[in-house]
Amino acid sequence: MPTSVALTVLAWLGRFLPRRTLYAVAETAASLALPFLERRRIRIRNNLQRIRPDDTARQLNRATAEAIAETARYYVDLAILPSITPQVVLDQHLRVDGLEHLLDAHRSGRGVVLTTAHISNPEVAVKALAALDIPAVALVERLDDPRHLEAVNAARAAVGIEFLTATQTGVASALRALRAGGVVCILWDRDRQGGGSCVPFFGRQARFPVGAIDLAIRADAAILPLYAVRRPGSDRLQFDVTFLPPLELLLKGNRALDTRTNIAGLARLFEPIIAEHAHLWRVTESPWAPCRDTPWDDPHPRTHPEAVAS
Repeated sequence: MPTSVALTVLAWLGRFLPRRTLYAVAETAASLALPFLERRRIRIRNNLQRIRPDDTARQLNRATAEAIAETARYYVDLAILPSITPQVVLDQHLRVDGLEHLLDAHRSGRGVVLTTAHISNPEVAVKALAALDIPAVALVERLDDPRHLEAVNAARAAVGIEFLTATQTGVASALRALRAGGVVCILWDRDRQGGGSCVPFFGRQARFPVGAIDLAIRADAAILPLYAVRRPGSDRLQFDVTFLPPLELLLKGNRALDTRTNIAGLARLFEPIIAEHAHLWRVTESPWAPCRDTPWDDPHPRTHPEAVAS
């Protein structure tokens, strides 16, 4: 079913069905679809096995099914969040920690790059920015199917934040927003467009996009990591959002090397977060495959023990 049709149907059903029922329907549909998603299921399971090598086969299978169910919940979020005001989302659906890091960075007058991973639904944090009257835009990846992207961005736009596709025009607009002291939101953990950097990730080289770091360097902006995790419970529209302190960029004057160095730092920072919430990490491609899955020998294991494979 085309994404635009699915979102329209979900939004329509949301007018008549309780929210909990809508999520239950999506989860059931995801479970029934598992036999038809075998290639995707295998890719997700392989990623999980890399992240959690000590898990049993049963644990990996269960986590894989949960990751696919989380994707179904994400599309329910897209369908129903436009009907909920940003203030209500902030007050009733988010439990926020570390908000002072964002507020302090924004008050400094510098632009702020907010970056996160595909864990649960990071866009709920973006919607909260509208409630805080913080000017922001979101830079999103291009997709192979333009109709899919158009449908998703139409649903996203209802949160009150402008979503820009990561084209030359979109990047230029994001830079202008940063230089004017605004906030740009961008995901860092899926390089679907190619051209990313291979850096250490769970003990081996993995490729990630450089956009978040590149924007921060070019606009002399702060870069602030965050992540949102869906809380367990009967109400699926409940999230814990954590804003982390600004990432201290290491800059030596060589832009290519500086970008790669700081992407490596971002990946290292998120390793324990993704490990803890791997069953909610909605990345179906292998970040290791483009780097030929080469091992990484950390020259400073005592400094970064988490980057060494066990």
